[in-house]
Amino acid sequence: MAPAQAAPEILGSWQRCIEDYQLDPERNLRAPRLSDSEVRQARGLQDSLLHSAEPVFERLRYLGGNSGYCVLVTDASGIVLREYIDSNRGQELAEKGLSVGTVWSENLVGTNGLGTCLATGEALTVYAGEHFGRELQRFSCSTAPLIAPDGNIIGALDISTYAQGDKIGQGLALNLVCDTADQIEAAMFRHAFARHQLLALVSSPLADAGQSNALLAVNDSGWILGATSAALLQLGVAERCLIVGQGLAVLTGASLDDVQRAPWSLEQGPGSGCWLMRLAGEAVRRTTPAPAPATSVSAPRPSLDSPLYRAAGSDPLLQRNADICHRVLNRDICILLQGETGTGKEVWARAIHDSSSRHDKPFVTLNCAAIPESLIESELFGYSAGTFTGGLKGGKVGKIEASHGGTLFLDEIGDMPLMLQARLLRVLAEREITPLGQVKPVGIDLHVLCATHRDLTEAVAQGEFREDLYYRISGVRIGLLALRDRQDRLALIEKVFAELRESNQIAIDEPALQVLGSYHWPGNIRQLKNALQFALCMCDGRAVRITDLPDEVFPPAPGEPVNTNAIAAPRATVLPPDRLVSLVGAEGGQVEEDEKAQILAALQQHRWVVLRAAEALGVSRSTLHRKLKKYGLSET
Repeated sequence: MAPAQAAPEILGSWQRCIEDYQLDPERNLRAPRLSDSEVRQARGLQDSLLHSAEPVFERLRYLGGNSGYCVLVTDASGIVLREYIDSNRGQELAEKGLSVGTVWSENLVGTNGLGTCLATGEALTVYAGEHFGRELQRFSCSTAPLIAPDGNIIGALDISTYAQGDKIGQGLALNLVCDTADQIEAAMFRHAFARHQLLALVSSPLADAGQSNALLAVNDSGWILGATSAALLQLGVAERCLIVGQGLAVLTGASLDDVQRAPWSLEQGPGSGCWLMRLAGEAVRRTTPAPAPATSVSAPRPSLDSPLYRAAGSDPLLQRNADICHRVLNRDICILLQGETGTGKEVWARAIHDSSSRHDKPFVTLNCAAIPESLIESELFGYSAGTFTGGLKGGKVGKIEASHGGTLFLDEIGDMPLMLQARLLRVLAEREITPLGQVKPVGIDLHVLCATHRDLTEAVAQGEFREDLYYRISGVRIGLLALRDRQDRLALIEKVFAELRESNQIAIDEPALQVLGSYHWPGNIRQLKNALQFALCMCDGRAVRITDLPDEVFPPAPGEPVNTNAIAAPRATVLPPDRLVSLVGAEGGQVEEDEKAQILAALQQHRWVVLRAAEALGVSRSTLHRKLKKYGLSET
């Protein structure tokens, strides 16, 4: 059982270990260790993210080497990628597994500083007997998450030592690890938003803004693009989404010009008692970038017109993902694209291929969920002549061999059968395949991109996906936002519409655009395309209006039962706006006037959702559309 009077986060972790992970606290839970090549692959990704924070790591090297502490840095999976250990204690700590290459995820090792921090997203100390496994109960581990500029956890920073005295005495270590994690986050934030205006929250107008970890990034129009965790804490804001996309003046009462002229006091509301200051030199760097040193080996920043940036659009989080992908291109690092169905994973995969040095070589796709299990092996590896009855006479080249020199995109990798997962893992390690019915292996110049809508860590925990394959294909994990979460949602809708329309003369009117922008889009971009294609078919050839939109984009009418079989998602909150209906053009006659009034009443009762109004009137949808055009009721 968990120690008496343990903190809630410790009790919750123990409960997960017993109930969810089925771990036994009486067993020795040794941390698994990855191969050197797997560590190098994961380290390459994290170095590309953390390179701007190297001065902080230099201080950690001194701390770990001279103060009796063991300092560890992991990625988001709990893999230790850096260690700074006192030489006098290094051997014993290493024997306990506190070394590079070990994996400290909570579901494998139980309650521990690194794993539990990554599981909860919170800074914490796990002291002595609070560790789930007996191997670590001599130690005290204080850990804080490492937060990327987009708010995602990319790893954890841990300071461990021998447990002495009581847990309260470890407060200094926890404060130290939290402050250092904030410094690392701020360094990455400054680098990621170097092209924008950076503002700091400080305690005094005389403070050095350059030393602050509480930072905001805003564009030239004063819209907030990002915030560090320290800034959220200062402002009393729980989530980034509550302020990202908001105007600086709305949040603080100060315009960007106000802050640029002089420090701005936040006297009331969020951050009261703080001062908002521009980081010195930011505006100059934005307009006249300093040339890179002659000795720099960093790759130049790619053009913003590259395929990856076009796929990202203007959403800052997706642009950050494009930055990450550009940094790892051509470095033999596998990229895993994760996102809901319809978020454009294949579009991103092709953009990665087109941005790489392999762009003139084949781009081969295989949807692992769309091919019967009995056929997927031959699709991947191919087969020689005569292998199957009914097979092609000359055999068949598999997808892997067909992608030689180019890129193999495995969509829905989470649905690949376990038997094939083992074969794929071997191919990735050995870079050769053996087609079915053949003995001699074939060497392959292979680069693999994978995508899934599933949570593969959960699939690993349930035994549905190989853990070693997961670490092999997830050197870089790129999360693609759902359409409803994108800040450039309206611009993206207009872009997709422009690609689908046959004439530049057709537009979307503003009320229809607002309805589309407010819908939750459970099918994401794929569903958006279907809805826009339908609207183009229904419109009069001049503009898409509310009456042309499919009924799915509207909320239910008052009193109408909600379809409980539909996908659970937030419903749109914007209803079709009130209309000013033109009655010009009616053919006269009391019958037609009565019909027109009846149609108008039905439309108003059902909030201009044409399908519901047609059902109420007892006519087909197409008939009602003809009547709308006849009486001019579709005009706004």
